Amino acid sequence: MRSLPILLPAAVILARACPLASIRQIRTWRLRFVEHDTSDVARPAGWSDVVDARAVPHGPGRPTDLVGDGFRAVWDAPRHVEGPVRLRGDLVVDPLDGHPTTGRIHRLRLLTEVVRDERVVALTARDLSAIPKVVDDGRPADGDTALDVRTRDRGVLVDLELGVA
Repeated sequence: MRSLPILLPAAVILARACPLASIRQIRTWRLRFVEHDTSDVARPAGWSDVVDARAVPHGPGRPTDLVGDGFRAVWDAPRHVEGPVRLRGDLVVDPLDGHPTTGRIHRLRLLTEVVRDERVVALTARDLSAIPKVVDDGRPADGDTALDVRTRDRGVLVDLELGVA
């Protein structure tokens, strides 16, 4: 079994721009690759930020395709890249512009960030049986005072089993 961790961002869930889904269902997700620098915050087990794929450019000013073992994603490459690549970043659900990738949902985890002075200092993961309809975006409710430490949901980490039809 080849498992692919993808991030379903909180903003996509709040916009209701993703299908409702639960464990063991087969779903198609539209993916974008987002590069990032290394982080001081530990990631949940099984969520690697290293992606091995083949870059397929489409010309200046156009996104590059990333084609990996069982997946495709759009990548806004910072320069012309072609051929095998090893990148650091996340495969993120992009319902508008991403490329479709289909798989069976193996595991779902709600990712919650602890934020201090607008910097993420910790990340926790809680297992779910289905994607929630709402998540906590971390904004203070009416009447709340600003806190120097707060939590917010980053999104849902979807472990997708590839190669199923």
